[in-house]
Amino acid sequence: MSKKDKAAATARPMQTIVINNRKGGVGKTMLATHLTWFLAEEGARVLFVDLDAQGNGSRTLSGEGRGGLASDLFDPEATFNLAGAAGITVLTSDERLDIVELDDVQQMVKAFGAFASLFDYCVIDTPPTWGPLNFAALTVSDHLVAPVEMKDYSLDGVEQLLKTVHAAEQKGRGGRKINFLGLLASRFNSHSPREKENFAEIVRSMGPSIIFNGVIAQRDGYEDAVAGGVPVWTLKKRAAMAAGSEMRYVLTMIRDRVEGRQVKEILP
Repeated sequence: MSKKDKAAATARPMQTIVINNRKGGVGKTMLATHLTWFLAEEGARVLFVDLDAQGNGSRTLSGEGRGGLASDLFDPEATFNLAGAAGITVLTSDERLDIVELDDVQQMVKAFGAFASLFDYCVIDTPPTWGPLNFAALTVSDHLVAPVEMKDYSLDGVEQLLKTVHAAEQKGRGGRKINFLGLLASRFNSHSPREKENFAEIVRSMGPSIIFNGVIAQRDGYEDAVAGGVPVWTLKKRAAMAAGSEMRYVLTMIRDRVEGRQVKEILP
């Protein structure tokens, strides 16, 4: 992060980026953890909130700083002692997330108000099923990225996602818009004509701005990275090096869209 970017970051509230899709197995946690590492490497103060009761993101980031339990965001009696230090602070998943109800969402909104000056970014990993936790994430979100698979992916699924975002804007945010950064083709098989055609159909039907001009391919390197709790670009295997290049390309696009930068996106 340049001196200019750091100065801008300190002058604005925390930017909250939610990784969300109502379907499981699309690489949400892998993307969320890598985005967290990427932003922290640039010198930012990053809060990672794991709202998925499975806790995969918490385990992947087990080597990072701990800030408390994610379920405490919904508890009016809970307190947080967050220093907002450079690097990564994790609010970990726990079993109490399973009992969160819609009535608890406003407590999370209140808690987030206290964090706004402590961090530059917050990345929220969400569960694969729609419910109070996803609604809460979208309610506090500034930006949304939706990883999707192109296998048998229909436009109906995209439209349902956008309806969900609209519902959160109206019912949870009083009409305030979420900055939808776009769909991201995840676990993409570039050798599959069907997946390439599904990608092209989304572009034709909904316009190029709806989807990132970059993909996260199906590669062994990502599984190795998540298992080791490290960014894929730090691994030396050939598959990991290719994965690291495409991942950093996508993450740069996400960061630039969050920052409102007009950068021409060209596939590497």
